[in-house]
Amino acid sequence: MNINVALSLSFFLCLSFFSSLNATPDISETCGNVRHKDLCISSFENSNIARFLPSNAKPKVIASIIIKITVSNASDVSRNLKSAVLEGSGSLKPEVREKYGICDREVASAMKELDKVRTTMAISSRKSEDLDMKAAIAKTEKCEEELKQVEAELPDKKQLEEVVVLKQLLENIDDIIKAMD
Repeated sequence: MNINVALSLSFFLCLSFFSSLNATPDISETCGNVRHKDLCISSFENSNIARFLPSNAKPKVIASIIIKITVSNASDVSRNLKSAVLEGSGSLKPEVREKYGICDREVASAMKELDKVRTTMAISSRKSEDLDMKAAIAKTEKCEEELKQVEAELPDKKQLEEVVVLKQLLENIDDIIKAMD
């Protein structure tokens, strides 16, 4: 009987230990007041990075992770824009190719602004964060506007949808940073 109790207790302790390794922070507070709450939560929960955060991670750390997730998303958007131009090289109208190019530059520039936000978060320069986030959002809005001008000629609406999601992720970061004050 003692062996059964000891084995049960050992099993329980092992389960507790391993489940704590996979514990992720409750981000409902961090994502609770953003414009696109479901996107905030799902992008965080689907991220490999989030699995390595302690369950008691501070909002600033969570915000930093959400920025990393968004930069990764922006990278994917940029890559997809470039591949759409390369793969559709013969069939794309010149104005569509031009819009893809403009959009790709705007997304790359938005990623640079996000890097600035992450840096200024580390030194707590709130005014710079605001300016950098506004610039990043404006750049994705510009990209979205460019693609909407040629939406009927786009070979795949996926790129436009990805840009819209990227803009929403940026708006979420902006909301999270503003809530940290």
